[in-house]
Amino acid sequence: MLPPDEHDAFAEEPPSKSEIKREAERLKKIGEKLLALSNEQLAVFTFPEVLEQAIAEGKRIKSREGLRRHKQFIGKLLREADTEAIESQLSVIENARTLNTRAFHELELLRDQLIDGDNSDIGAVIARFSAVDTQKLRQLVRNAKKASDDKTHHRKLFRYLRELAESQ
Repeated sequence: MLPPDEHDAFAEEPPSKSEIKREAERLKKIGEKLLALSNEQLAVFTFPEVLEQAIAEGKRIKSREGLRRHKQFIGKLLREADTEAIESQLSVIENARTLNTRAFHELELLRDQLIDGDNSDIGAVIARFSAVDTQKLRQLVRNAKKASDDKTHHRKLFRYLRELAESQ
């Protein structure tokens, strides 16, 4: 039987090779996500200067193999960074993107209902949006119904619905 202090020393095993590789791959994926962000989205993050320069350089690299190696380098730099804060900010950005996509699809559905439906759908839109110009809305819907093969009126109606949604 081992004394208690020696037994505890064996419980604290170093990570396995597989765990190290999984962690390196996870950090590389975070680096890929960071490279995919725009400069405005990256401005939210506070990175160490070396990591910030590496991300800026990675955006300029066009060579496939060079970019692959650079992603690994960014993953290596992320080992010293606070990845929890970075991951939480990335999830906020991805959630915002998901919400924008959902709102976009809802507006597309509303546009299609207006074009395919009757005048009661127009009343629902008027009730939903307070700043709606009813005459303009009715005209856009009428034009979109008339020119069913021409999608320009569909786009105009969608743009108007998007403006209404953004004004709320």
